[in-house]
Parts: sequence; structure tokens; C-alpha cells
Amino acid sequence: MNRISVDVKVGRIVREFIVSSTGTDVLDPDKHSVVWCLTKQHLVTAPKHYTKIPDRSEYISILLRNRKSCDTYSVPADRVLQVNTLFRTYLSEKGHNVIKLHFEKQLKSVFRNYMTGCINNNPDIKIITAIENFCSEHKLTMDNISVEMLKKDWYRYRLNKTAKNFCPLIL
Repeated sequence: MNRISVDVKVGRIVREFIVSSTGTDVLDPDKHSVVWCLTKQHLVTAPKHYTKIPDRSEYISILLRNRKSCDTYSVPADRVLQVNTLFRTYLSEKGHNVIKLHFEKQLKSVFRNYMTGCINNNPDIKIITAIENFCSEHKLTMDNISVEMLKKDWYRYRLNKTAKNFCPLIL
């Protein structure tokens, strides 16, 4: 059974994260998942000039759920006519940005949870070592992400987290 898919540009690092988490760059989301709901909201009809992307190094594909996309009609003379009713097979620009942002937030959440657990369980570990362990466990190449970028993100997150917990009234 051939299923229609939409391509989403998420960037190389997010694509690597998705491939390491799911094992593939073609996602088949459940109909109750956040990814499917976001995709469904932003589907539009494909523009006339649209062509498939030749370089897929920054793209993932999301399979569309087409359970009711094909209606069958009985026509006289023992013929069956099938009409495809799924016309929205393209993501709008806003849809690309929303889905990309969703996966970026997911990556940051996993990274921050990993770092919190790493630092709490082993306070003697260096931050750079923990970041390198995270990248190797999630098969993220250093071509697409730098240790300095993750280090800055971790410091900003830690700073914001401690600032939120600080109450100037209690001294």
C-alpha cells in the first residue's frame, strides 16, 4: 500500500536526533500524537511548482494517514471507480516552522534532562564530557552541532532555572 508523505525541513542535527530516536527519517505518527495533530492542521494543497526534494540531508518525511482518502463508487457495467479525496498533501511554510520548532524543543528537553541526570548522579563529571557522552549516545555528529553551542544552552538553562527558584523576599 503506497502512502503519501510530506517532507519537512528540520535541519541536520534534528534529523540526526530523530533518526537515532526512531531508527528512520520517515515518521508514521499515531492519529492521537502531537506530530500528527500539528501536521494535519497545516496541510494545504500542493502548489503547481512543487517538486520532490533531491537532497534529503535536512529533511524528514511524515506519512499521512489516509484511511478515508479514497472513496469507492459503484458504476454501472460492473466497473468500480475510485476517487482520491485527500488533496491536502503539502505543508505550508508555517507548518514547516511549527513542526521544526516542536522537534527542536523535544531535542532540547532530552538534552537538558540528560544533563540534569548526569550532573545530579555524578557531580564530579565535567560538563564537556557529559555533552560528548550525550552526542555519542544519540549519534549526533560534531559536523552539525558544536560542543560550545550545547554548553551555552546548558549554562543558560541552568541560569534561568536558578533565577526562577530565587525569591528576593526570603533572606
